[in-house]
Amino acid sequence: MPKAMSNTDKAGGGKIPARMGAFERIGVPADVDESRSAAVCRRDDGAERIVIAARGYVLIVDPETGSCSQLYFPGGESQYPFASASDLRGWFYTGAGRYFYIVDPFTPAFVGQHRVPEGEEEAGFAFAVKGDGRVYATTYPGSYLVELDASSDSSRTLCRLDSERKYAMTLACGSGGKIYAGLGTTSSAIACFHEETGELEILLEGPPDMPGSAAVLQGCNGSVYGWLPSGENGDGRWYRLGEHGVEPVPAEEVGPSLYKGAGYNKLHLDLDGGRTLLKWQLSDRQVVIMEADGSLSRIPLAYKGGGTPLSPLYGGPDGILYGTSNHPLHLFTYDTTAGRLTDWGGDIVERGGGGNIAAYAAQGNIIVGAAYAGGMVHLLDTAKDWNTEEGLCRNPRLIYENAAVHRPRCAAAHPDGRHVLYGGFPGYGAAGGGLGIVDVQAGQVEMLEHQEIVSGQSTISLAVLPDGRVFGGTSIETPGGGISKAGEAAMYELSWPDRKVIRRWVPIQGAKEIAQLAPGVKGILYGLTSESVFFVYDADLKQVVHWSDLSTWGRIVRQGLLMTEREGRPFLLGLLSRALFTVNPVNMEPELLDRLPAEATSGIACLNGDVYFGSFAELWRYRLEEEGNSFYESV
Repeated sequence: MPKAMSNTDKAGGGKIPARMGAFERIGVPADVDESRSAAVCRRDDGAERIVIAARGYVLIVDPETGSCSQLYFPGGESQYPFASASDLRGWFYTGAGRYFYIVDPFTPAFVGQHRVPEGEEEAGFAFAVKGDGRVYATTYPGSYLVELDASSDSSRTLCRLDSERKYAMTLACGSGGKIYAGLGTTSSAIACFHEETGELEILLEGPPDMPGSAAVLQGCNGSVYGWLPSGENGDGRWYRLGEHGVEPVPAEEVGPSLYKGAGYNKLHLDLDGGRTLLKWQLSDRQVVIMEADGSLSRIPLAYKGGGTPLSPLYGGPDGILYGTSNHPLHLFTYDTTAGRLTDWGGDIVERGGGGNIAAYAAQGNIIVGAAYAGGMVHLLDTAKDWNTEEGLCRNPRLIYENAAVHRPRCAAAHPDGRHVLYGGFPGYGAAGGGLGIVDVQAGQVEMLEHQEIVSGQSTISLAVLPDGRVFGGTSIETPGGGISKAGEAAMYELSWPDRKVIRRWVPIQGAKEIAQLAPGVKGILYGLTSESVFFVYDADLKQVVHWSDLSTWGRIVRQGLLMTEREGRPFLLGLLSRALFTVNPVNMEPELLDRLPAEATSGIACLNGDVYFGSFAELWRYRLEEEGNSFYESV
C-alpha cells in the first residue's frame, strides 16, 4: 500500500456564507511542486550547487551541507520553466514566461534577465553552452534562436529557426560557430545556424505529413548527434553532425549526452568526484545522490510552494471524491463522510509523471480515467484497495495509450453498463483528436480517428442521453502546435450500434469550441462554448432552443457542467470561474446560484448534495442549505 499524506486544512477553512448555502475551503490536496529541469553548477574552485527550476522560483541545493535556498523569479513570474543549463563559470540559466533568467547560485542571486523577441510567449525551450561561455536558447512559438552573453549582460536574437515548426526543444553547439537545433511538431527537422555567416540551413527533414520532433544531442565527448523520426511508432535514425556534414551512425555509437532525464525534467551536467545525481524531484522533497563508493545519500528539499493546481474532480460510485494534481500528478481522495483528504502520491498512477487525469466516467465500481500525457487510460476499481504491484492486480491499472487523444478533455458513460467514451486533443503537431471507446469489462479500447468523427477537429465534450444516443462537441484549436484549417466548432451525433457519425452541425456560429455538454431529460442537451455562451439543444427538434452569454459570470472551467439530482429531481449544475449556476427548467434561462469567493479553475463534482470545485491548488466545497426547498424555489 502506498504511503498516504493527509492535507486537510487544519485551520478548518472556515465557512463563507452565500445566497443558497456556504462555501468552505477544505485544503490543499497536493502540497508539492514539480521539478521543471535542473542543472549542476560548478565553479573553478570545485564548489557545486544543484539548481532546480520550478513554477515561480529556483531552488538551490548545496550537495555538501544540504542547505537549500529558494529564489523567486522577479516580478512574481509564475509560468512554468521548460529547460535549464549551467555555464562555465557555474551560473544557471532558465526561462519562464517571456523572460530568460540567469542565476549565480553561489551568491545566491539573479544576475541577468532578458526578454524574448516581440510576440513570443515562452522563453527557454532549450539551452546550449558554447566553449567561450556564451549560452544559446530557443523560444516558443516562433522558434527563435537567442544568444545570452552574461559577461556583457546582453542578449540578441540570431535568427528564426523555422516559421511553421513551433517547438525547438533541443540545442547543441558544434565546431566552427555552428549551433544545431532539433525542430517539430507539424513535421520534424534539424537546423544548423552558422554564427560566423548568419546562414541558416536545414540539414535533415522528416516526411511533411508526419508530425513529430527531431532532436540534437550534445555529447560528453564534444560530438554533436542528431536524431530524426522515421515512423509513427517511435523509430528513428541517428546522425553525426560536424565538419563532414551529416553522417548516419548506429545508435550504439552515439556518445552519452551532457543531459539526462526526459521531457521537461532534464538534468544538465552531473556531480564531480564520481558522484551521480539520481533523483532531483521536488515532489519527492529530496534529492538522491549515489556516492563514489556506491552508497546513497539523501538530501531533504526545503521549499515553500503554493501547492499543485488541481485537475477536474470526480464523484466516485463509492461516495468518495477523486482527483489529481496537475504537474506533478498526485492522486488524491476526499472522504466526504469522514472529512479526510488524502494525497496518495505520484507513484500510485502508472507513468503519471508530470501529467494529470483530465476526464472520468464510471461503470459500476470501475472509474475510467483518461490521462495526459500520451492519452493513457486507467481503470480505478473503487471496491478494491490500491495496489502498485505489476500485473492485472494493479489498482489503478493502465490498460491503453494512444496519442490520438494525447490531451484528454471529456468522458461519458454509456447506459449499456459496459462502455465509456472519451475524447480530447491529439499529440504534438497534429490537428484533430480521436474518440476512444473503452470496454470496461474486457479492459480494451477502440479508437475512432478524427476523420471518422469531424475531420481536423477534436472531441472535447460528450453527452449520452438516457436512450443511448451519443453526442459530441468539438474544438478547432490545436494546443500541440498543429495547423487548424477549420473555421468553427461543431456538434455531432454518433450512431452507437455501428459507431458511425450520422449528423454534424454547428450549434453556435463562430464558436471555436463546444467546450462542455451535459445530458438533460426528454432529449435536451446543455452546452457551453469556450466564450462562456450557454445553450440548450433539443435533440428531437434538432435545433438550439435557447442561448445566453454568461461571460459576466466568468470563464469556462474544465468539466464545468454536471447533471445531477437533488431530492430526487434532475438538476443541472454549471460552474464558471466566478459563479455557480443552474437552469430554469421552464424557460431554460440560466439562474445564478452563487458568486464564488475564490476563482474556480477546475470542476465539478456533487456528492451528498454538496458541490466540489478546485481553485488553483485548493479544494473547495459549496454546502447547500439542508432545510426547506429554497434551493428549488429560487429557480
